[in-house]
Amino acid sequence: MGGRDSLRDFVEKSLEKGLSRTEITDALIAAGWERQEITEALSVYHDSNFPVPVPSKHYSLTARDTVFYLFLFITLYVVSWGLIALAFDIIDLLIPKIEGYRSEDALRSGVRYWVAYSFVFVPVYLTLAWKAERRHKLDPNCPLSNSRQWLTYITLFIASMTVLGDLVALLYAYLSGDLTIRLFLKVVAVGLIAGLVIIYYYGDMRRAEKAGEAGREA
Repeated sequence: MGGRDSLRDFVEKSLEKGLSRTEITDALIAAGWERQEITEALSVYHDSNFPVPVPSKHYSLTARDTVFYLFLFITLYVVSWGLIALAFDIIDLLIPKIEGYRSEDALRSGVRYWVAYSFVFVPVYLTLAWKAERRHKLDPNCPLSNSRQWLTYITLFIASMTVLGDLVALLYAYLSGDLTIRLFLKVVAVGLIAGLVIIYYYGDMRRAEKAGEAGREA
């Protein structure tokens, strides 16, 4: 019997004997199981006073979910890129670079393009993000899609590496004596957008996990 099978078997037998979920959780934690593993095993059964464990409704997280979350996170990357490009063009327009750079007309054209780009993609992303949260908020017992979890943590990794690379660029420019107001503002723009992604999605995962645990323990 595999580890997860033995865990579910233990949970089922414990519930049959009338042990509380808190007692089961404490015993399993003492035995070295992770809290998330315990929560998933307990979620298989509905929390009720019925004499035998009642199986919870299972949700089918299909290929449609994978495609949906791919669309969501690719849209996030597209929006982030567009906002960074817009910020760069605005900075270059406000603080012109001397000789051999894009003309003012080209920069204004770039600003108009990235504004139009943002007007299209930002509402699409916000709508998708709202839809992604809606089902879980309506039913805390609905598990997080594996694709959502993977894409969230990949996104957090990419955003974290972006922030670190941003800091390296800032420090290198400072040590080289090439740090300018323009470069500093661009570094801030990249760091701000990547930082907001980290804050939101890390908090999103924590909220979803806590909501799931609260829904199962209620």
